[in-house]
Amino acid sequence: MTGNVKQKPPIRFRALEKVRVRPPSLVQICLKRVAQNFLSYSNLHLKLGRRQLEDVYAMLDLDMSLPEAATRICDENYWKRRTQSRHRNAQVEKHGMSWKQTFLELELQEVLERLPITVEYGSPELEALRQQVGASRLHIFQLQIGQFPSHIDLSFLFDALPALCSFSITYGNRRLGMDYERAMFGMKISDAQYLARNIRVSQTLVSLSLPCNMVDDELVKVLMGGLSYGHMLTHLDLSHNKIGDRGARRLASLLDPDYCLQALNLSDNLIHANGCMHLGAHLAENMTCQALNLRLNRCEDNGVSHLFQDMCVNRYLRTLNISCNDLTVRCLPYMNSMLGENGTLTELDLSANPLHQADEENALGGTAGAAASDAALAATRSEPHGTGSGGGAAAAASAGADAGGGASELEALEEGLGE
Repeated sequence: MTGNVKQKPPIRFRALEKVRVRPPSLVQICLKRVAQNFLSYSNLHLKLGRRQLEDVYAMLDLDMSLPEAATRICDENYWKRRTQSRHRNAQVEKHGMSWKQTFLELELQEVLERLPITVEYGSPELEALRQQVGASRLHIFQLQIGQFPSHIDLSFLFDALPALCSFSITYGNRRLGMDYERAMFGMKISDAQYLARNIRVSQTLVSLSLPCNMVDDELVKVLMGGLSYGHMLTHLDLSHNKIGDRGARRLASLLDPDYCLQALNLSDNLIHANGCMHLGAHLAENMTCQALNLRLNRCEDNGVSHLFQDMCVNRYLRTLNISCNDLTVRCLPYMNSMLGENGTLTELDLSANPLHQADEENALGGTAGAAASDAALAATRSEPHGTGSGGGAAAAASAGADAGGGASELEALEEGLGE
């Protein structure tokens, strides 16, 4: 009997049939109410289904307190909307393809960059920063602080972030206008001491970048107190500083077999021939470094020639940049010998070096140096490098020179490198 009972047709409301927008259902009204009082519930994931949770996250306020949101919301769509509303140019592919990680890293960077120079320990600003760090601790993997006006100890940052693997910081202000003061630029000795301690205790840091910090040889000595313990460090960037030969000699110890440094950037410093020699001596026995950047230094022919000699036995370096180092044709025979024996180097940058000026000066002076320069160029044209059994180095050497009488020498150099 029950199987033959016909179901009653649904009740028709003709007034609603003509309305384009229907009123929300009772479920939607309840979910909206839950979203408005989201912080009052602690176990929504146990009471609501997946679709209902997604609807609640879609209705949440984007200005919710960051410590609360970081610990209670894992929905990627919510963090995507929040990131795009505050950081329109954010690139999620640079932050582990996670919108939550992207937002939390960018927010922490922004707060650190806005931290005033007058901040004191125990102030409300610093306490709020500590709360934010504690809430974001499991989602912070990299920090790139473009400016850091304050000089406080960042130990609370390194101690609270167990997954921090990449750290970049520039001390001082980027835009001061007419309020320029020398003391507002660069790293102080106290900053170097704090940073050395943090590097020493960190167990996850693999990339460290300290550009534009006015780091000199004395600050390098302080930083080495932490860098010497950085056995997991693979990338080190100290570009745009004031490191000289003594600092380069200390940093060269990071190329010893006890370390695993893969990329070392020392561009735009004050390294002369002596510092370049020490880097080359340690590079000869190195088995990890793949990229070395010495651009915009003062290595000159003497230092680079020793570097080329040490690279004859190196089998791991792939990229070498020695542009803008005041090199002349005197270093070309050593380069030619290195290219003939080194089969690993794939990129060599010699641009912006006066490779023709020494030739012209010797020719004008009528000395025997002109014959030596011509012999060096002839050796570069005739001797093989990279095609023999011990070679195979497809080195892209670009030699930059001033416009004028050095065109023929550059053409001869290009022909010699192309053989």
